[in-house]
Amino acid sequence: MVWGFFRAVLNGPSMLYQMYSQLYPPKPEWSTNDIPGLSGQVILITGANTGLGFECAYELAAHGARVYATARSAEKGTPAVNDLNARVAALNDKKSGEVVFLRLDLDDLKSVKAAVEEFKSREKRLDVLINNAGVMMPPVGAANAAGMELQFSTNVLGPFVLTKLLLPVLQQTARQREDGMVRIINISSFAHVAAPLSGIYFDDLFAGSKLARYGQSKLAALLFTNELARRYTDEGIVSISVNPGNIGTPLWRYQSSFFSASTISPLHPVSLGILTHLYASTSLDVTKADSGGYFMPWARKGQPLRQIANDAALASKLWDWCEAETKRADINA
Repeated sequence: MVWGFFRAVLNGPSMLYQMYSQLYPPKPEWSTNDIPGLSGQVILITGANTGLGFECAYELAAHGARVYATARSAEKGTPAVNDLNARVAALNDKKSGEVVFLRLDLDDLKSVKAAVEEFKSREKRLDVLINNAGVMMPPVGAANAAGMELQFSTNVLGPFVLTKLLLPVLQQTARQREDGMVRIINISSFAHVAAPLSGIYFDDLFAGSKLARYGQSKLAALLFTNELARRYTDEGIVSISVNPGNIGTPLWRYQSSFFSASTISPLHPVSLGILTHLYASTSLDVTKADSGGYFMPWARKGQPLRQIANDAALASKLWDWCEAETKRADINA
């Protein structure tokens, strides 16, 4: 983060202001009370057994949606979903929805495919996909079973394959709804400022520092969102990148207490961190004109801090790279 700060200094006062505004957001003007009724909607959110995903799943179900909450295993997911449904039931509101557990491991593309097949066997619609699950700066050399750098596998390729496999359902739902109400939400981060100068080390995803590798995965989320917007906005699907803020969640589990304490902004509570997720995925103020946009804390429309995030050629290259890796894994998406 400090490296990104000095980069901002070199890029002038405008970028410094943008950084400050995202690290130290003003008091939110939008709250969970502003979530519209979601009855009849189906929403899928990954990584929903803890942290931001868990609380987002609760709010979405509390406002009427049927929410598919994913976790890597039944041991992690089932207790979380039971807890969520108990909280929703305690509202004693007939308009409330429900939470359904769906096993999904983003590091295993066969698991992603199986999860989509399970979902499609139950549902004929999908109104919102929230690619929430992620990993941040795991131990050096951490990789998935196929040998891919863990952050790029979890934060980029897994969400790409999940989204591609669910696109037919999203497209079908978009044809049945008013423009802009079917959405794909990808989670980026302020840390995209720490991505390499060239953007992404495609030839060696293990290159660079831990922070640079995390940064490139979060830059990739921005590029992926832009390419989704270019390809599918005209079909009524709105794609948005979200920076939820610097939030105290299990995402920090690999970091030392010293590193957590030395970040240049405080860790904010989950109750604030969920606002931008929920605003992007539910607000009626969000329209097709926002597709490809970057939303920042708390529930505000903003701009990425790196110009390379808007590089259409790099976004296309990332898409092609993900397509090639998907085929390499023998997944037809």
